Amino acid sequence: MDFKTWNNQKAFSVGSELEMRIHDCKSLELKEYSSQIMPLIPDDIKSNIHQEFLECMIEFVSPVCQNSSQIITYIKDYVSTISNIGKSKGFLLATSGSHSFKIDYLKAVTNNRYKAFSKEYGLLLKKFHICGFHIHVGLSSSDDALHVYNYMLDKLPLFLALSINSPFFDGEDSGLLSYRTQLFAQLPRAGVPEYFESFDDMSSMYQSLKDSGVVNSSSDLWWDLRISPKFKTLEIRICDASVDFDRLEDLINFYQALCFYALSQKVDKLPHQILQQNKWNATRHGFDGIYQNSVTCKSIKEFFLELIQKMEKESVFKKLSISALDVNRLKARVTEKSLAFRQKEIYKKTKSFYEVEKLGVYK
Repeated sequence: MDFKTWNNQKAFSVGSELEMRIHDCKSLELKEYSSQIMPLIPDDIKSNIHQEFLECMIEFVSPVCQNSSQIITYIKDYVSTISNIGKSKGFLLATSGSHSFKIDYLKAVTNNRYKAFSKEYGLLLKKFHICGFHIHVGLSSSDDALHVYNYMLDKLPLFLALSINSPFFDGEDSGLLSYRTQLFAQLPRAGVPEYFESFDDMSSMYQSLKDSGVVNSSSDLWWDLRISPKFKTLEIRICDASVDFDRLEDLINFYQALCFYALSQKVDKLPHQILQQNKWNATRHGFDGIYQNSVTCKSIKEFFLELIQKMEKESVFKKLSISALDVNRLKARVTEKSLAFRQKEIYKKTKSFYEVEKLGVYK
């Protein structure tokens, strides 16, 4: 059974997964090429580079690390290796939450798992070229993981506001700043999950789904936040992908620190509709959206900065060796243009989705 309890594990290690798309070097059209890339990957990093559902996508997975800097170094190295292969094969790598071009059909990777997905979800996956950035933090026990999971559910909009990067989809302006999150939420077992009173309750729910044949493993729970007993981690999956590696590092630092801080905090359980509305507000308005819980209603920006201030007061960042420079950069994000806004700005200026896609190209 997947959902086994654990104890006495080293806590607060980190790992990340960055999803990217494969583009034609000249046109920036999506290139369905991942199956051709896989045999070309050097043996020493094969386990860190995976195919995704579509042939035009590829995923880079860090090893277990102690800090964000190590993760970014590994992922940059993997991406650079594949990019160098692309120079002779006519492709390049790029990423954002969603691709902006109008697309009629995309080919899925041929394996039994993805064949089953295509059969089950049909049209929903026809244009599923969305890319996310996932972060794992190790917890010392399954009970700690459950506590941090419950504490973190109402904080998910903060990470979305930090990463919003998918305003365009299928040749249209979605009107949102993160269309990716809304597209993904159409699938079952996706989006904002529920609170659980105990790890056993979560395990029982999972086992019921497995007994009915709906899931085969815990990886078939596609929630914005999920406990992974296999890796003994809590994984956040709400973030849009980008090639802004400083921002990715900020997301890792904030998540690692908030998991650390959560262990000493009480959980404020909110109605699921409030959780959903807070997520929508970040999806639509970023840091300018409204955040509410049982005691406050203010902008996501205000709540974000107040939470960081509380964490600084408890020396959370210092205890994890996250530098003051990194914390200051994290706080400064609320005054910067979001990645989604930059996309919208360049499109307004050029009326060109090609120029939009150039923003996400790995250089």
